[in-house]
Amino acid sequence: MRRLVDRVYGLSTVALPLVAVIGIVAPLVLGLTNLAILGLYFAVPMIAAPALVRAIGDERGSSTAAGRRIPRVDWRVWSVTFHLLLAGLVVVLSATAVRPLLFYAGVAVAYLLCFLLITTSRPTRGRHAIGLYHLVVLAALVIFSVTLNYDLFVGHGDLMTHIAMARSILETGELSSLLPEYEAFQLWHVYTAVSTQLSGGWLPVHTTMYLLSGGIFAAAVGLMYGLARRVYPNETASLLSCLVLISFPLYLFYGMYSIPRSVTSILFIALVLALVDRPTGNMRILTVLLVAAIVVYHPASIPFVLAILLLFAALEFSIASPIRAADNYVLSVGVLITATYWLYNAQFIVERLVDTMVASFLGSTPGSGQSGDVLAAPWAQAANFVPYAFALLLVLVGFLFWHRRLATSGEADAMADVAEPGVDVRSSRRVPLFTSLGLLTVALIPLAFPGPTLLLDSLAGINISRFGHYSIMFVALLGGFGLYELFDRGGVAVFLALLVLTSGLGFTAVSNDFTASDNPVVERPFYTFYLTDNEVQSFEAVGAGYDGEVGADRLSCRYLEELQGSSCSVVNAGGEGDLFAGYDAVLIREGELADRPLQFSEYVEKESIDESELADRNRVYDSNEVALYG
Repeated sequence: MRRLVDRVYGLSTVALPLVAVIGIVAPLVLGLTNLAILGLYFAVPMIAAPALVRAIGDERGSSTAAGRRIPRVDWRVWSVTFHLLLAGLVVVLSATAVRPLLFYAGVAVAYLLCFLLITTSRPTRGRHAIGLYHLVVLAALVIFSVTLNYDLFVGHGDLMTHIAMARSILETGELSSLLPEYEAFQLWHVYTAVSTQLSGGWLPVHTTMYLLSGGIFAAAVGLMYGLARRVYPNETASLLSCLVLISFPLYLFYGMYSIPRSVTSILFIALVLALVDRPTGNMRILTVLLVAAIVVYHPASIPFVLAILLLFAALEFSIASPIRAADNYVLSVGVLITATYWLYNAQFIVERLVDTMVASFLGSTPGSGQSGDVLAAPWAQAANFVPYAFALLLVLVGFLFWHRRLATSGEADAMADVAEPGVDVRSSRRVPLFTSLGLLTVALIPLAFPGPTLLLDSLAGINISRFGHYSIMFVALLGGFGLYELFDRGGVAVFLALLVLTSGLGFTAVSNDFTASDNPVVERPFYTFYLTDNEVQSFEAVGAGYDGEVGADRLSCRYLEELQGSSCSVVNAGGEGDLFAGYDAVLIREGELADRPLQFSEYVEKESIDESELADRNRVYDSNEVALYG
């Protein structure tokens, strides 16, 4: 394995473009054109990364040369510009009902300013703190521009259940029993309820939840910096890793999606940080506490965490790492705490895992159906995958540059070339640690990036995409190193190209349909992630004024059932005959339907709804955005 690692650079520069070409040509030969289109966002970085590394990889010792070619600028210039821009963006948010493209453009400039501050500022004692401050503020701006700007952000819909449970705890003073499957992890709901009480009732429960989640994800930028600094001793590269972190759409979305699973993503960053630090007694205790926190906050997350740690341990063992971060201690602790908690407080998870494995082996596991929806609009989906393509490019560039260093300099000199002046790392554990983390990141790419995960979900019937929630820090770690290597090795031309890349990464990260379903640059045929005030008031009016069962789309039903206690069924769109036959009352979100299909049992476009069906019913409620037909 050690010899194979030494040859990774040479093998990868050939294998990556070859796999990319096969990945596009094979679907075309099989007549799967949509799949080939979707695969472009994977193929382009796989071809471009080796080409970039070969083009500028011969520059050696370029840090000093680059410093002479790229002028140093006082950090206050960038900071003042950043804060003026920030004030302007807040004004734009206040003056517009829906975030316009101008806002996304302004945020892209803010990302660019952070990149300039990190790479061109003169070295000062508190430079890292200054950089982290700007990155934290930028992350908070992007997250809160959605959750605190719109009436009710609901994401994929699960958030409404968690809001209902937190409300129940606040009103009754007892743990909620609204949904048995969620009774095993109510720590997040208790945290939200207590925080709402501390506000004196001034903040609604859902707003408290948004503030807590957004604040945690913004503050986690500091955790990412600590992780990066312990893996490779370079302040600029570590700050660039933080920039890549807040440019990853999945990170931004889960900062908005204020559910227990979101918090466990941040706890896992803290756990990995504890593992890569010195294995002292205090760190061992902290490891136990963090593993326990992940299990208690969201018991269904720990299998994915343990799987990643097991793969990490296997890679460290394979390359004969002298000091292993993912050792038998953390694996044993993770398995012990998980088994104990599951058996005593989360038996439903064990039952579900058994049922899933039995169904998978018997071949009766139903697919998620998501892959079909994605492939139905491949160009729109591929356009929204552009920020992931940027991130993948940086990850592969970082991976290739690191193994190029290993191949040409050897282990002793590889990290020394990256380290800042005066830092002796030749005997450090960081070389094998960064190598194993790089291999782990590349191994997780099919599980961490969307597209492949949707197809795996469909085939396995298991939510494979959950691995992406716990792989973000690895993507940021290696992607930040790739960005640093491009900056460090290139001259003025490469630097100017990086200005375009970072601003493009920032723009696409905040304007894609995963993080900006309010007004995406390219709209996918999926639902909007927030409900308007008109819709919320309409649901409350319908819930209070109608006692029977209502047929509606999935998001409407979740609100009516979980926040109103009403009876609602998702309209079955896959049957024969009239779409709304068999429903005494039908609720239509007409405002949403004008822009996007409604998600009944499957997505239904406005043109596919027979207006005569609704014309034969009485329109008993109408708010211009929501209508109830009796």
